[in-house]
Amino acid sequence: MFWTYGTYRKAGTAGRTVLLRDLRGPDGRPLADHIWINYTAGFDAAGTLRQGDVVQFTATVGEYVRGYLGPRIEDRLARPVRIDYRLKYPRNVRRIAEAEVSP
Repeated sequence: MFWTYGTYRKAGTAGRTVLLRDLRGPDGRPLADHIWINYTAGFDAAGTLRQGDVVQFTATVGEYVRGYLGPRIEDRLARPVRIDYRLKYPRNVRRIAEAEVSP
């Protein structure tokens, strides 16, 4: 379910993002409670989304290292390094249900 648009600035580059909540796989099983994903041409083609719109898309799953990699032992213990997963290259984005409008 689409929730909001966002922005980021990293290494001098700015970009747009999309916050999705209550992610489910093709079989309806829950995948994640939320995910920030890059705003791509696929989202642009889907038109302006409103909070609560249900969207469907195809994406590639990628691994990344999560946690603190610096020299401070306390921070390493608080945020240990682990492998996590993300969705990238969203495509074939389409709205399959519109948000319910409150009276």
